Amino acid sequence: MIATLIPDINTFSSGTVGGMEVDIGYPATVSMPGTGQLPVNDPSDPTTLIALLSATSGQINLYDGLTNFFDSDTAEPFALRTLLTFNLTANVIFNQAVPFERARFTCTAGSALSVAAFTCTVPQEVNSIGGVVTPEERPPCVLTLAAP
Repeated sequence: MIATLIPDINTFSSGTVGGMEVDIGYPATVSMPGTGQLPVNDPSDPTTLIALLSATSGQINLYDGLTNFFDSDTAEPFALRTLLTFNLTANVIFNQAVPFERARFTCTAGSALSVAAFTCTVPQEVNSIGGVVTPEERPPCVLTLAAP
């Protein structure tokens, strides 16, 4: 599963992002190994289950700050929550499409999957001085399914 944050005309007014939460909802036919707080592993390792995809120093760097992955899988709706608090040097601003996150789920054998079975939302975002970014100013999230 790949999540990309796609800006629109409303996201430009939010300025530099100070922190955000992105939630990927998933069906019961898949699972994320582990529960609760999940480790932040090396994004260049192909076996890493969850990786942030924009990590270029001097450009948008989603790893520049505090990173938390949390799997809420004890009751439906199941969700992978990504909570990020950025340093000012992270340069996160939604003036272009931002490859955000890759999540590798374990699938139930024989289950057919479609992107429609997953959801992606940005329920919280603050700017670099802690001001709340309104829902209309948050970037939409687009999901794509990919084979491992």
